[in-house]
Amino acid sequence: MKKIIVLLTMLLCIASSCFAAEERSTKDIFADTTIANVVITGDQLRVRTHPDLDGYIIKKLDKGTVCKFMNKVDDKNGTDSWIYIIMEDGTVGWVFGAYARIEGNVDVQ
Repeated sequence: MKKIIVLLTMLLCIASSCFAAEERSTKDIFADTTIANVVITGDQLRVRTHPDLDGYIIKKLDKGTVCKFMNKVDDKNGTDSWIYIIMEDGTVGWVFGAYARIEGNVDVQ
């Protein structure tokens, strides 16, 4: 019986380590040159909780602020996009793509 418990415990430990998500600090993300930068081109650009004008405003960013790219989606009309960003302080949110420039390669899934 002890052998079975030990074996199950070992299997559980191995399985949990296989599925553990990689956690990265904001500092590591900003140091990673393979992650595209997002440069804010509009002044006082609103960062929202979701990619829509109905999203709550988290904060406003000054023109020239550099963030890191996380994702991009088309807006409701399909002609513009929203960009999901992470800021240097670790805050994440959505900005309207017409007022931000992506620098670097992005893989949108």
